[in-house]
Amino acid sequence: MFDLFKKKEPKKEESKPEIKKDIRPIVTNLAELRKSCLPVEKGENIKEIIQALKDTLEAKKGLGITANQIGINKKISYVKIPKFIDKNKNIQYNDYVLINAKIIEHDRPIKVMNEGCLSFHGVYVHTRRYVFITVEYLNEKLEHQVMSYQDMESIAMQHEIDHQEGRTIFDRKWVAK
Repeated sequence: MFDLFKKKEPKKEESKPEIKKDIRPIVTNLAELRKSCLPVEKGENIKEIIQALKDTLEAKKGLGITANQIGINKKISYVKIPKFIDKNKNIQYNDYVLINAKIIEHDRPIKVMNEGCLSFHGVYVHTRRYVFITVEYLNEKLEHQVMSYQDMESIAMQHEIDHQEGRTIFDRKWVAK
């Protein structure tokens, strides 16, 4: 029998499965950060490390992060630089995964004012960086890349490559000559 006056229950919205983020604590121990990272070898599974870097950087609101900053001694960095704001006022980004990165070309150094680091929250140092660099690295798919960067991308790349080599902003401190 049909009950035409029975109150209908509202449809339940299908809930989307919650995607768990892999947000790691940031290493602040200077001695740990000064250890040169180990290169990624062929055949290593690095997908989880890369995802942890992406999730942690998103949560911490930085421009870049390297595996040693989340306690993993590998030459893997993730850089995410704002590119522009689209018509809907959403920020668009250029993002890069740098594996076993090295700078192979650069121009003259300049003074960078107030460079910060996720590992040293609230600390800013005037550093010595290059405006233009060319970097050789493997991308997320382990494909060989040789790319040139300038301005903010260049500075962020140098910062993360320094982390891969066990250097921090304190090692790049600007000293007037």
